[in-house]
Amino acid sequence: ERAAELSACFLDSVFALSDLPIVTDIRGYGLLAGIDLAPMDGKPGLRGLDCTKRLFNAGMHIKFTGDAGITAPPLIADKKHVDEICAIFRKTLGQY
Repeated sequence: ERAAELSACFLDSVFALSDLPIVTDIRGYGLLAGIDLAPMDGKPGLRGLDCTKRLFNAGMHIKFTGDAGITAPPLIADKKHVDEICAIFRKTLGQY
């Protein structure tokens, strides 16, 4: 029930990140979203590694495999947590 209540808000917020130049694709279902980033310096995986470090330093751990990241807030999250997650994403990804 909790995931169903938060899903639309979460997905809308994550898909809003598609306006960032380095985001090449976003997909999601429920409280799970995948974000693909453009390779850095023509080297696949380099941006994902760099982004992992930058996001961690900003207070968020995201699993990247290559340049594809997966995020899934916990079921105890509410809208303010979703807003915080997407704000950290926007600030960090906007630095590229």
